[in-house]
Amino acid sequence: MKRFLLTIIAAVGAMSAYAQFTPNKIVVPDIEGYQTLTGDFHIHTVFSDASVWPATRVQEAIWEGLDVIAITEHIDTRHQKMVNNGTFVKEKCDRDYSYKLAKKAAGKNILVVHGGEITRGMPPGHFNCLFVKDNDDICAAAEKNDHDHVLAMEGGLREARNQGAFLMWNHPNWCKQAPNETVMWKEHKKILKEGLMDAIEIYNMACGYDPEGHAWALEHNLAMLGNSDCHAPFFMEVDYLHGAHRPVTLVFATEKSLKGVREALDARRSAVFAEGNVYGREQEVRPLLHACLKVKSVKFREKDIVIEFENVSSIPVTLTKGKGSEDTWYARYAVIPPFSTYSYKVRPLLIDNKQPAFDKNLKEYEVNFVAENFYVAPNKPVEFSVKATR
Repeated sequence: MKRFLLTIIAAVGAMSAYAQFTPNKIVVPDIEGYQTLTGDFHIHTVFSDASVWPATRVQEAIWEGLDVIAITEHIDTRHQKMVNNGTFVKEKCDRDYSYKLAKKAAGKNILVVHGGEITRGMPPGHFNCLFVKDNDDICAAAEKNDHDHVLAMEGGLREARNQGAFLMWNHPNWCKQAPNETVMWKEHKKILKEGLMDAIEIYNMACGYDPEGHAWALEHNLAMLGNSDCHAPFFMEVDYLHGAHRPVTLVFATEKSLKGVREALDARRSAVFAEGNVYGREQEVRPLLHACLKVKSVKFREKDIVIEFENVSSIPVTLTKGKGSEDTWYARYAVIPPFSTYSYKVRPLLIDNKQPAFDKNLKEYEVNFVAENFYVAPNKPVEFSVKATR
């Protein structure tokens, strides 16, 4: 009997440990003063034009260790499957039902933002409304002007703003809407001027990175978000077996709560991690780089300087030789994979094919690097240096 009880206890312990185990977790360290939360603020389910149940969306996010997601159905009537297939009549359609299901499934495991997507032709295209209260009212406000894309969008956004929503311009570089170039049309400028745009989706899984969106976010002080916009099951979209992840928004929050997420987004403390790259602002991206890439040791020896880096994150770090170190030679290109270490040997330039020593009077030397995959603006990666002293 005692052995049987021990077996039961061991089994329960194993199940508990398994429940806490996240097999493909995205690990991104905190930066000073803030918690780094990972989120996906653009997700669809069967209640608009996707093929996945809301509870499954929650489970997928837990699989990757996300902290927060937003369920953002296309709220326009023509995109609502529950209307089109006769499950509900238009007058009784609850456009918040998928959010309710997701929130119930999430429990305390993950934060779920109440959202919705207003879907119109270009311009102005698609906008996500986050932290809404009632999507039926937003849809009704938009569809009062259903004949006009611009007036419909403006009406929906104003109603969302009245509800206290956070408003994001989705995928400006989507090829269907921007077949030749990405443009901020006069309609977008009007929406921006009227205070109805808080963020730009600068990365979308279907469209990739949008450098124009990145530049506009910097120019107009808008939050930068990177999301999946996923419609199919994630295992069909993301190559988990080879270490891939969905694109995520990095939120630098004072606390892990919906209040903390909203405060950080309002303060524009966000960045994007997608396909091994980080995009954002200098004030977040630089400290994030140094939180991910630790300098374990620096040794200044007679003939070389040895710098050992450790990557403590899921983000690979690509380093190239920086300007100002032309009088030494070291690896001009290196990728430091997640959760690995890498050592640089920095030496003076060869003289007559022989390796000289450092000048004995040289007390310190700065080795310069460029983190090629941490962008603070389009085509502008972070530059940094490591100081070696004797």
